[in-house]
This record gives sequence, C-alpha cells and structure tokens, in this order.
Amino acid sequence: MSLGENLQFLRKKQNITQEQFAERLEVSRQSVSKWESDQAFPEMEKIMQMCELFHVSMDDLVRNDVSALYVEDSTEYEAHYNSFSKMITAGVGLILFGLSMMFFLEGLNARFLWFYEYDEYHDNLGQVVKVGKEGVFVIVLFAFVTIAVALFIVAGLRHGNFWEEHPYLPQLYRKEEIKAFRNRFTAMIAAGVTIILVGVMILIGVEAFFPMLEESDAGEYLMGSIFFLFLTAAVSLIVYASMQSAKYHIGNWNEMHDKTSEAYKKDKLASTTCGCIMIAATIIYMIEGFCFGEWGIGAAVTYSVGGLLCGIVSIVINHCDLNKGKKKSKENGGALMRNEAEEEKTGAEEE
Repeated sequence: MSLGENLQFLRKKQNITQEQFAERLEVSRQSVSKWESDQAFPEMEKIMQMCELFHVSMDDLVRNDVSALYVEDSTEYEAHYNSFSKMITAGVGLILFGLSMMFFLEGLNARFLWFYEYDEYHDNLGQVVKVGKEGVFVIVLFAFVTIAVALFIVAGLRHGNFWEEHPYLPQLYRKEEIKAFRNRFTAMIAAGVTIILVGVMILIGVEAFFPMLEESDAGEYLMGSIFFLFLTAAVSLIVYASMQSAKYHIGNWNEMHDKTSEAYKKDKLASTTCGCIMIAATIIYMIEGFCFGEWGIGAAVTYSVGGLLCGIVSIVINHCDLNKGKKKSKENGGALMRNEAEEEKTGAEEE
C-alpha cells in the first residue's frame, strides 16, 4: 500500500474525518486529501506527527501495508490474552500455595517430629529435649516456585511473540462489553479483598479463643498455612481481574509499541524498578535462610514487603506520568486555541 492508502486506512480505523485529521496536524483539509490520493507528499515533520498519532513506525507508514498489522476480529486476541492471564495467575497462585504447604508441613513436623534437632537444654527429668527442625520443607516451596517460573517463561515468550506479530490493534470490543467487564472487575476486586479480610478475622478469632495454639511452633505454622490459603485465593483472583482489565485497553496496547510514548517509558521504568526490588528481596531471603535459618517466616515477610514496594513504585510512576500527560495536554490545548484564534483573526483581516 502507498502512503496515501495507509493514511486513509488508519484515519478510518480511528473514525477520524479529514477535517479532524487536518486540525490535529494543523494543516488544511485539502492537504490531507492530496496526501491520501498520493497527489502530494507530506513533510518529514508531519510524517513524524502521524506516526505518533497512529502509533506506527515510519517504515510501516511509508513503505509497508499497515492493514496487515491489525487483528480484524477479537477471537485470536481473546484466546491469547485469556491463556496468558490464566498462566500468569496460576504461577502467582502456585507460589503462594507453596508457602501455605510449606507452613503446613513445618507445623506437622513441629508436632510429630519427623525431623528434629537436639536442643542444648534438658527438662526437669534430665532428658534432652527434641525440637522440630525448621526449614526442612523449604524444598516444597522451591518445587512450586520452579513450576511457577516455568509457567512465567512460557507465558512470557508466547505473549512476546504475539506482541511482535500484532503491534497494532483496532478497537475489538463494543462499549457494552467493556461496561459489562467493568462491573465484573469491581466484583472480583471486592471479592478478593473480602477473602483477605475473612482470613485475618479467622486468625484473630483463633488467637482469641485458642491462645495455646499461638504459643506452640506447630500452632503458629498451621495458622500461617491457613492464612496463606486465603491469600492464595484472594491474590489469584485480583491478579486475574487486573490482567483481564488490561485486555480491554486496546489503546494502551498500541501506544506501548511506540517507544517514544509516555506509556512505554512508564512501563519500562516500573518493570525495571520492580525487577530490582524483587531481586533484592530474593538476595535478602537467601541471606536470612542460609545465615539465620529463617526459611519460612523470612519468605513470607521479605516477599510481602517486596510486593508492597512494587505496588507503591507503580502508583508513584503512574501518578508522575499522569501529571506530565495532563500538563502536555494543557499545553497542546492552549497551543491549538492560540492557533485557532490567530486563524480567525487572519480571516477577519482578509475579509
């Protein structure tokens, strides 16, 4: 396809008239008409503005057929994103479930002493006291983490391939579908938070009515196991809801393929920062385990803090970018108003 055919295709995909397109580029409608009919060629500055407006590369706009870059129906996209969401959610759930199983087995070990170590003190009868050995079942956690990492790798590679093959998407969902999902999204988030609060209430109730459980190692581990079961269900539901929400943001998908866009820069900064935080959390966890023997509680505390920090970082970065975007929009709006005022003034003088 020629440049003119590509421009006409992209403009119609976004439901923009020639007048609206001309207004955004600050040119006349006649100029747009000549470009689309290949009677004239736009300046380089205008081509760059078009690439930013339609989120396409210059090569695709000038030389290639941009229509080949679009998924024409939601079937393929829907199937891919649903599979991607389920695999990521399963990975997160497996890690949390692995923590629950580790705490559960550690609690049973503290109670039945399958694996134990001799303490340095004796009881009143002079017998050496046997104490359950901690950290024995950390291998269970690592087994679940291994499976989860494999899921993350497969899901990431598949998503990366789909991302490269379909860099630009039209609006695949009707307003009614988006509205219906937003209602489901609200319900899923509310359900996830409710599950966490129910888990906390159960822990508080157990501690209040059965204080002897809190005083024993077995009781603490078993209570932790129950809480992580609730946390597994809640976090898995929230993660799945969030990923399904991203599926409906087609505009963000297209913008993310433009490496000069604010969304792309924001995502790179957030992912890099969160990656560093979780690497640091892993290092701290390994130090806690090998040096101090805190394999169980160490994982819960370290990764929980790491996850919270990642959430805070993402919020801060989004907030900063949002302010920049608003400032830029105001500047662009002001410039457009000034241009319109100048055009009106020029037209009045000519008359």
